Amino acid sequence: MKSPRLRRRGFCDAVAVVPRRALLFATALALAAATLAAYHGVLANGFVNYDDDLYITKVAAVQAGLTSESVSWAFTTFHGANWFPLTWLSWMLDSQLYGLSPRGFHATSLALHTVNVVLALLAFTRLTGSPWIGAFTAGVFALHPLHVESVAWAAARKDVLSGAFWLLALLGYQRWAQKGPSPLRGAAVAGALVLGLLAKPVLVALPFVLLLLDVWPLRRLQSEDGRGWDPARVRRALLEKAPLFAIAVLFGVVVLFAQSAGGALRPLENFPLGVRVANAVVAYATYLRRALLPTDLAVFYPHPGDSLGALAVATAAAILLGVSGLAFWQRRRRPQLLVGWLWWMVTLAPAIGIVQVGQAALADRYTYLAQSGLVLALAATLAPLAARSRASRIAAGALALAVLLALGVATSRQVRTWRSSETLFEHALKVTQGNHVAHTNLGLLRLERHELDLAAAHLLASLRLAPASAIAHGLLGSVRLEQGRALEARQEFETALAIGPEEVRWLGGLAAAQLATGQVPQATLNLERALALEPGSAPMHAHLGRALASQGRVPAALVQLEEARRLEPGDAEIAALHARLLDRAGRTPEAIAAYREALRLGASAPDLRNNLAWLLATRRAGDPGAAAEAVQLAEQAVSELGDGDAGALDTLAAAYAAAGRREDAARTAERALARAEAGGNVALAAQIRERLLKYQE
Repeated sequence: MKSPRLRRRGFCDAVAVVPRRALLFATALALAAATLAAYHGVLANGFVNYDDDLYITKVAAVQAGLTSESVSWAFTTFHGANWFPLTWLSWMLDSQLYGLSPRGFHATSLALHTVNVVLALLAFTRLTGSPWIGAFTAGVFALHPLHVESVAWAAARKDVLSGAFWLLALLGYQRWAQKGPSPLRGAAVAGALVLGLLAKPVLVALPFVLLLLDVWPLRRLQSEDGRGWDPARVRRALLEKAPLFAIAVLFGVVVLFAQSAGGALRPLENFPLGVRVANAVVAYATYLRRALLPTDLAVFYPHPGDSLGALAVATAAAILLGVSGLAFWQRRRRPQLLVGWLWWMVTLAPAIGIVQVGQAALADRYTYLAQSGLVLALAATLAPLAARSRASRIAAGALALAVLLALGVATSRQVRTWRSSETLFEHALKVTQGNHVAHTNLGLLRLERHELDLAAAHLLASLRLAPASAIAHGLLGSVRLEQGRALEARQEFETALAIGPEEVRWLGGLAAAQLATGQVPQATLNLERALALEPGSAPMHAHLGRALASQGRVPAALVQLEEARRLEPGDAEIAALHARLLDRAGRTPEAIAAYREALRLGASAPDLRNNLAWLLATRRAGDPGAAAEAVQLAEQAVSELGDGDAGALDTLAAAYAAAGRREDAARTAERALARAEAGGNVALAAQIRERLLKYQE
């Protein structure tokens, strides 16, 4: 039963007397529930064809789960032009638990974000001593739409995983400041930093942020009289963080090496320094605007290059200088403004584009850890104003809830744009201009669906915007190859290879186009180049086997196909090609087994049933089971190929004969003979006529 006093004082005053731990626990539950409500739609989303394939769905080590080999690979690979072994391990664990179910991967990311929300509440409450500041800052962290990319994109796992260690480091450092330095507390903070860097290199900014927290709210640098900084305390703060800065620098060097080795770092001739600085200034202003008004969010924002106007750059610079000047002016009365502003700027700095990685001007996911600095500063500045009276507390509480509700609704809507590759990039085309990456990925999607005309339209649109896009040229080459336009395909693959470093897929595509145009020796050389780059590529081994077979080098071709089968035992098309080559080599028992395996794996080419039926009917004479199987397969082949296919009818006749159905064999052979003669196939007609005489006898 509530006391009368609590009823008279009202809700806000009543809450003030709730025990602190109970209030914190209730707030944590409420924020976790709000996070799950806003993000629940992510569980219905699939993988997208933008980095999810690069990091998850097409990576054998991830598909293998947590094995000794995959764990070793995670720590030694620069795959994707980056180095984040802990994130690789988290994907491998998901793969082991859920297979390649996108729901499982998204559930893990959402769980991590929800944990981070609770950690943020604890960290910001303990740092500031205010549950209200902590709750609002954690609430914005939980529900701001800028963070959807980090949670809803499986490939962005590194954001939510590194974020957990960032927040643990803040909690550990608050403990350090409260209880005093000790080797154990120092090791805990350093360990959190190392683990976070193993998940994503963004944590290189953490030592600087910890130094900012010494200024406010921890106030570890002030002199005893409170009139300024104590030089001795400043030196001590710097010295105690020297190991953390050293760790950050070491990891930064490793990551830069990985990005350089992977070709992700853009040279100055592509993006001159002046262009980079101008884009960085506008990017900072754009991040600030989207923090306040999160609209028109997209997975990719094209880099403007040298197209930024002087007015746009000057306006952005004026905004940044104005806010910086205000924060510096208020540094004594309201130090939180300068601390929060610098937190935001420093944490964004590694990805702001001075060191340009990739083609994007900016990205929503880079705000995941940075934005809390701004929100913390704003909440700490407004909190004293809200506490002046009961009415102001009620108004501030209502306004905070309204803001969080609006953010939650916007986040829920933004989550739905990540439902599929199609929804993601169609949305990007609506809210951005000149988005060649969106066109490229929609072109890839249409190619995978065999919607070749739509694929070509998107890829041509991409090339109008970015003529030097190697991937757009390569994908257009794949489209043209599928359309039977081998000469155009060859030109596109050659352009793709000329623009960028040699890529296995473009070499393979070029070889396929050369095979289609009769350039067999050139195709063989390109396939050998591809295998030199990627010896474990089953498709390249299969293509090389096809090229060698076309030159009559069947034993050598079989060597390549057997290696392809070893690498990809579940690939139906490779199994089918292997079966055909064994058949051609006269290795009948092996060919029969290989045809059966290809069909079991799902190979759908009608000639497979026809070929297997022929072998069973003509090479397994006297075997009733083989004859019955041959009839069934041959009838299916005729059904698929049509009654006008003389070869399929010839096989069916042979199958009937093997099964002892001589009259059916003769009638079917007569139909086959008529089709062969009508088609002008003199050689086949002569063979059928000879077999027909035997059936009639």
